[in-house]
Amino acid sequence: MRPVAHPLPYRPWSGGPFRWRLGLRPLDPDDWIERSADHAEQMAAKAAVLARHHDTAVVVADDVIAEATEVLGALVDHLGRRFPDEPVVPDATVHPLDAAGRLVTEDLVLLVERDGRLVVGGGSVCFPNRWDLRSKLGRTMAEVHAPVPRLDEQLAGPIDGVLTRLRPDRGYWRLGWGVLDTGELYQAVDGTAPPRPGAHGVDQLTAADIHVRVERETLRRFPETSCVLFTIRTHVAPLTSITADPDDAGRLAAAIAALPSDVAAYKQLDDLGERVLAELRRSSS
Repeated sequence: MRPVAHPLPYRPWSGGPFRWRLGLRPLDPDDWIERSADHAEQMAAKAAVLARHHDTAVVVADDVIAEATEVLGALVDHLGRRFPDEPVVPDATVHPLDAAGRLVTEDLVLLVERDGRLVVGGGSVCFPNRWDLRSKLGRTMAEVHAPVPRLDEQLAGPIDGVLTRLRPDRGYWRLGWGVLDTGELYQAVDGTAPPRPGAHGVDQLTAADIHVRVERETLRRFPETSCVLFTIRTHVAPLTSITADPDDAGRLAAAIAALPSDVAAYKQLDDLGERVLAELRRSSS
């Protein structure tokens, strides 16, 4: 479902030589779950995805009830304190991780301790950025990131270190970004996503078809089961909202131009990138 356009609350791109960066910042517990102007629209979009594509969006291993229940309880407590005027009633008819995902705009990915390893135990992911949740089940973060060019080479050690040292009393957040040939939030790769305007070539795109996607991720460990939860809050806005600011357009152009060819291909900016750069440079010159 394509959201109504809202200004992006973050601009995480910058110029300079490319390198994958964790960019972790301490998380204020009060800001764990984000509430933005598009909250109602994204909750409606989530409900639509869950109604139509539940088996794609919600994938959970059989043995993660305890971890999912702890996460659900923490979310209910947090929302009750942070937004006291809004009732928080989890759906008791679905898996606890599914119920947790229905309470917030964020997508959720749960990591659990199994055989001395932290692996993906499941998730509720209604707005995937062209990746497949089911294929990540049972994998470590290094295994999840293996298809991403240069990422494990540059960050596998730091990511493992962060996860090993992560404590329940201190969470983190970070930002990621991309540019897509659609404004649709639901970008599953199993054939259930809506057709993309650029699917038949970037020449078919109008400037209004190109969108910037920014993801705010949080990372927390929970005390009872030692599970770790990633949350992913997705913001999407037309590229025209960036080209309206020449300085911002210049920074995004520099960041795209700095991408190595393999990373650009992974981000699906090998063909689209030149079109995006032309739009950005036109406005920043």
